[in-house]
Amino acid sequence: MKVDTKKYFAALFIFCATVIAMAIHDYKQGDQVLFETVAKSLLIFMGALPFMLLYRNILSRKVADLSEKMDIQNEKLYETTNLLEEKVEEKTKELIDEGFQDPLTHLPNRHRLVFDMDRYAYHALIIIHLQNFKELNRFFGNQIGNSLLQQFGLWLERMNYNAYRLGTYEFALLVKEAQSSSELETYCKEFAHALDEHSFAAGMEKVSLLVNMGVDMGDNLSLAHADTALQLAIEMSQTFVVYEAHEQEDSKQSLNIKTAKNIREAFHAGRIICYYQPIISTKTGDIEKYETLARLIDTDATIIPPHDFLDIAQKTRLYPNITQEIVAQACETFKNRKESFTVHLCALDITDHSTIHSIEEMIVSTNTADRIIFELSEQDIYEHYIPMSLFMQHIKRLGAKIAIDNFGSSYSNFDKIMHLEIDYLKIDGALINKIMHSQRHTKIIQTIASFADAIGAKAIAENVETAEILEQVTAIGIRFAQGYYIGKPGPCCFE
Repeated sequence: MKVDTKKYFAALFIFCATVIAMAIHDYKQGDQVLFETVAKSLLIFMGALPFMLLYRNILSRKVADLSEKMDIQNEKLYETTNLLEEKVEEKTKELIDEGFQDPLTHLPNRHRLVFDMDRYAYHALIIIHLQNFKELNRFFGNQIGNSLLQQFGLWLERMNYNAYRLGTYEFALLVKEAQSSSELETYCKEFAHALDEHSFAAGMEKVSLLVNMGVDMGDNLSLAHADTALQLAIEMSQTFVVYEAHEQEDSKQSLNIKTAKNIREAFHAGRIICYYQPIISTKTGDIEKYETLARLIDTDATIIPPHDFLDIAQKTRLYPNITQEIVAQACETFKNRKESFTVHLCALDITDHSTIHSIEEMIVSTNTADRIIFELSEQDIYEHYIPMSLFMQHIKRLGAKIAIDNFGSSYSNFDKIMHLEIDYLKIDGALINKIMHSQRHTKIIQTIASFADAIGAKAIAENVETAEILEQVTAIGIRFAQGYYIGKPGPCCFE
């Protein structure tokens, strides 16, 4: 703010001139009194003029001081505003980085992958599934499991892969350079080979990470297509599968729909039946138990094994009815026999209250509670430990027994098993098949057999295919055995 001095004196001059003009005019009119009054006023005004000028200077200085202070405050406000803008911009960048970054491996995450795919051109998308990570994590624990994921992320960065982390044990690569199908296959093979050559630290041990890969290539990359290819690679136990247009997904969906329809028709027609495979005592050679196995009889009399239809059946609402039917058939078959019999249950069965209630009623009404053995998978126990352990406690109070199926197929957690009241450990057939050719596998089997004895359980050797294998498992001290050498599954194998 500033006082305009020129305008101030101009206004003062006009005022004085006006007063003088009025005085002269009144004087000529002879109005002596008025002239005297104006003259006095003019004299008073002229006397007050120095004081007015002094006041004007004081006011001008105050206005100047105030203006200077306001300029200083405006400058400080400007600096503060700039600082706040920088802080906001910095914090916004941090939040964006956090939202786009995996906190464990510090690799870009799924959100960043989608962001990059939307804005930049890439030739191929590869989803990587760490095939054996779940088993390693169970065996070594979460702390070492997290360390393995971090090491794998660092390895991807050192190898200069454009890598992202999608989930617990899934990663992704984006390939920018245009490649033919054969070149991309070579790229995947070289990746798998380089990974196979590298070992990772798991505590004091060195381990390898195995992968399955799903690949989508072309102009319109899709996470869904790459994931479809990945699932096929996992199912077919292949290192990688390249997605091929829509035929791959459509044919798989069509097959699933056809199989689900076939299962429904077979169930209602009574064509889902039980087969039974004998289990002998290695001491006496007598058949003491039977394993119950589901079979679907197709319309052309083809016998379909469980692994070809039960996985799809589990995705339908009909599955609980299938389980209840299998248990009912088995209980009815053995209600008047002395042998024990096993029935497989999965996590879906254990967590379905209607299925458990139906099973209880059947084993009580057929008086088979003291002879039925429920086989549970090792994986289901680890993934659903609380409901599984509660089921075991409850069903054992009724007199039933518990077996763990395929024990030793992965990195078994002996500590958890030790805290459960297990009656039987069924040693995985993949281990038993190698007993004649691998001293290492023989020692593993001996360890499992000794562990079974230590917790008061009995070991059962699966997949006994030859007399030599039977002799070997007997020598180790395994109490029971089953397999094609002893007897194949059949509808009436005990008659």
